[in-house]
Amino acid sequence: MKGSNHLVILPCHSIWKGGSSLGLDQDEWWLAPFQYEGQDHLCFREHIEECVRQLKSNLNAILVLSGGRTKKEAGPISESESYYNLLKLLAADDLELIGDRIVLEEYARDSFENVLFSLCRFNDLTESYPQYISVVGFEFKRTRFVEHHLSEALGFPKERVFYIGNAPYPGKESDHTQYFEDLDQAEKKHALDHFKKDFYGVRHPLSTKKNGRNPFNSTHQYALSNPQLEVVLREIIKSESTMENDDLRESISSSWYISH
Repeated sequence: MKGSNHLVILPCHSIWKGGSSLGLDQDEWWLAPFQYEGQDHLCFREHIEECVRQLKSNLNAILVLSGGRTKKEAGPISESESYYNLLKLLAADDLELIGDRIVLEEYARDSFENVLFSLCRFNDLTESYPQYISVVGFEFKRTRFVEHHLSEALGFPKERVFYIGNAPYPGKESDHTQYFEDLDQAEKKHALDHFKKDFYGVRHPLSTKKNGRNPFNSTHQYALSNPQLEVVLREIIKSESTMENDDLRESISSSWYISH
């Protein structure tokens, strides 16, 4: 995989149980209550299909499926492994072309870790960091990923970031205007407002939420192979860090993303 320069990140949002509808049936997914009205599972399937298109159109791209073992009731399967199981079925005819450029990241517990850990996996495989990054996800999360995680927290140049977003599908019985207004408000209240103050998700409530998404107490070792990001990687696995945003940001080499 050396020579690859483009990272495609797919942040996983659920666990696919398997089934004959290949993800079209809600019952095939472990869904949170807020994921039903918008038929989020259809978006998850679209995310996978879009990532396949990205790999087919760019032979220098590596796809990282990112998501940990977050649900005790699902057993020790990671979100990323379940997505990969579905991807292999949806893209069976394309695996010969793209299969060796798909990797799993099985420790992320939130969106910042999706980004950071995917960068680590890319570096582990290529011995360099990507020159370009694409994120495939929900459109309403664009600001969170591009402005806060990649630009503000990690200092990655925004001109090298591509965000490919889609939107949920609320049914006919829903007030669509109200649904999307509520969605934007929830994103602001539960994510943006917190990440504006806590870039790296190391304090309550972000750290508390993350700790609840690790029922099998999985621990990564990315700090060993990513010294440029070591301080941040070690701090975010703590229950709560005492380091300030500025200190964590200063710990990151300003040129960490330049291939070495």
